[in-house]
Amino acid sequence: MFDPFSLRPTADVEPPAFHLFNRDGKARTLLICDHASNALPRGYGTLGIDPDKMFEHIAWDVGAAAVTRHLAEALDAPAILGGTSRLFVDLNRYPDDETAVSVFSDGTRVTGNEGLSEGEQAHRMSWHRQYHNEVERQVLTLAGPTPPPLLFIHSFTPTIRGQRRPWHLGVLHDHRSPESDRLLEILRRRADIVVGDNQPYAVNEPRSFSIYHHAINAGRPYIALEIRQDLIETEAGAAQWAEMLARDFREMLAPLEVLP
Repeated sequence: MFDPFSLRPTADVEPPAFHLFNRDGKARTLLICDHASNALPRGYGTLGIDPDKMFEHIAWDVGAAAVTRHLAEALDAPAILGGTSRLFVDLNRYPDDETAVSVFSDGTRVTGNEGLSEGEQAHRMSWHRQYHNEVERQVLTLAGPTPPPLLFIHSFTPTIRGQRRPWHLGVLHDHRSPESDRLLEILRRRADIVVGDNQPYAVNEPRSFSIYHHAINAGRPYIALEIRQDLIETEAGAAQWAEMLARDFREMLAPLEVLP
């Protein structure tokens, strides 16, 4: 498996529940990347699946960590990234959702997640709790006259069930928001990209724990971005898209006066 920062193997390293990047950034906004890593704690092997599958979307959001790192640097913003694979525990699912620890993921049977004891289920959820407690702690450090905007970064597969997804990226929201409307307007000025409005899915399909818990239910402004992973699966591609998105985020965030 790979560390989302160095992209170096982590077979001999116990992954943390979360990574903090640029924690002293001057921007009063937080980048959040739930599915940054495909790492598993020691002793879990590959949860019984083909090791090559651990580099596919079922295990992490390919390229999302690299985009988040580059965006954090460009905006001088702090970022928090999940430290373990979504197959160990999905940080963007509600704790009582059966897909928080999936037995099947995109058609792949995850035998290492079958028949978990109550103790093991609770252990997995303790990683989920550590991560989200830290997200909330980081948000509270950004206190100001208005709630800090939260920027959620994910990636999606180019095809699903044999169907090509035409969007380069999508802006997700629940019944619209000023921030999502503004970003959509900015992105659609570009003739060279296809932008999805709640595509390839919306934040409630399935219901996103991170976005509802930290943003929507808490009354905080947010942007939830999905980027097609074949565009960002290399470091060069991730850097290129982050550079473009940083300009658009700066314009979108300007009225909120949160960037240095």
